[in-house]
Amino acid sequence: MIEISDQQHVRTIALNEPASFNSITEESANALLDALRNAVASDTVRAVLLTGNGKFFCAGGNLKNFMAQQGPLDTYVNKAIEETYNPLANYMMNMPIPLISAVNGPAIGAGVGLALNCDIVLAAKSAYFSLPFVPKLGVVPDMGCSWLVSRGLNYNQALAMCLTGDSLSADDAARAGMIWKSIDDSELMTEASALAANLAKLSSGAVRRTKESLRAAYQNSFNEQLLLEQKLQTESFGGKAFQEGLNAFRERREADFIANGDE
Repeated sequence: MIEISDQQHVRTIALNEPASFNSITEESANALLDALRNAVASDTVRAVLLTGNGKFFCAGGNLKNFMAQQGPLDTYVNKAIEETYNPLANYMMNMPIPLISAVNGPAIGAGVGLALNCDIVLAAKSAYFSLPFVPKLGVVPDMGCSWLVSRGLNYNQALAMCLTGDSLSADDAARAGMIWKSIDDSELMTEASALAANLAKLSSGAVRRTKESLRAAYQNSFNEQLLLEQKLQTESFGGKAFQEGLNAFRERREADFIANGDE
């Protein structure tokens, strides 16, 4: 279902069901959640890179799985979302270490949510993003897609994407600000791996506090955000990472937050 590999302080997790275009089921979603939790619990992993094996990043929910259910589908899907998919999306959004997605091919339906729930999204130029929930199936976007896409695009763009089912190319997604970069297919994993390696060198405390600050900015007033910045900056200045940063500046070297003060 998933493939895991480590390179120094970066753990790469690849969706590994190319025969089904990496479509997701409760089983594979739980396997991914377990893999993410294990990465966070590791003493050596400081960044996670999520990608897909094969031609697709993720084709969304596995429709054969839905069709195999015997009872009422609304009861089934309510339980699946509550017990599996929402916990996965929430965990991805709130991971304390950097989570990067390398979208190697089409991201469809819930696959868009998997990609955009990551902190930084890189996509191959051949990749695209598609939300066929409404026009193909008569259902609504889930896996956080309504929240994520409406913040990556403006309201009209997000609604048009949802109602038409038209795909958004990687280049257009990058231009609109929904993802970080669109990259030549042959360079995707090289650049994504290099980015993850660089993020793994950062102070984990500074990363965690920066993520907290930016998440809160979506709902805070300006004054509330100033107070949160004050709190988080006070914590930062009291930590070993800041001392390492000062020492590195004084000694004209690159800061080594891993060895000399991580928080």
